[in-house]
Amino acid sequence: MPDNAIDNYETYSTGELAKACGVTVRTVQYYDEKGLLPPSDFTEGGRRVYTEDDAAKLRKVLLLKSLGLKLADIRSFLESEASTRVLRDILEAQDEKLAAELEERALALRRIAAMIESLDATGELPAETIPDMEDVMRERLTWRESELYPIYRAMLVAGILIDVVEIAAIVWWATTGDWRPFAIALPFIVVAIACVVCAYRKRIAYVCPHCRCVFEPKALNWFFATHSPTTRKVTCTACGTKSWCAEVSSERLADEREGNDNRRSCAS
Repeated sequence: MPDNAIDNYETYSTGELAKACGVTVRTVQYYDEKGLLPPSDFTEGGRRVYTEDDAAKLRKVLLLKSLGLKLADIRSFLESEASTRVLRDILEAQDEKLAAELEERALALRRIAAMIESLDATGELPAETIPDMEDVMRERLTWRESELYPIYRAMLVAGILIDVVEIAAIVWWATTGDWRPFAIALPFIVVAIACVVCAYRKRIAYVCPHCRCVFEPKALNWFFATHSPTTRKVTCTACGTKSWCAEVSSERLADEREGNDNRRSCAS
């Protein structure tokens, strides 16, 4: 922490304050411009000087910003005498929410462990576990929590761009009667879709439920396979069994191949 002494107070320059609070210099300057974080003093050369109180204020601003408050609301909030208490209440509520979520996840893990144990012992799920199973499945990962989220996001962006071009060409055709832009755009749209599909296929793999192998199915088998958002009915390249397989990131395939290479090296 900086230790400059002006009037016997611990102080920060703009850069030091930004570093201490984990933000950019431009962020500190922006909040100053908006009147949320004026400097406590200036040096003889005109440089801003901030104190520890200013650092504490900036941390509050950042917290309130992360909660979705607008700058005008943040200013009003900080001027309130009860701002510290309200912040504490917000954090306590968030703490309780996270604690409840952790407890729910811990309960879901215990239920899953019990069902796995039952499957290993008898090959069946006891009737009393059905309500538990329904609860557990409601706890499935959201789209943003999935390991495939970067892939889905890239596909979504590419799909939107392709749609924009296609719709613009159709609208032009419908309003002007000139079909040539659509005819020109169509081959590019087809190629773009093919590129997106190929890129998607290269970044995913599947887990065989029979041999537990992570594999990449053959192109035609993959393309024409029945599928859901998270599974696809494909033929395992290791054991030759055709079944529904969970879709995972191709990084798992790379990890498995690396593991196999390491085992071969150890064996030799």
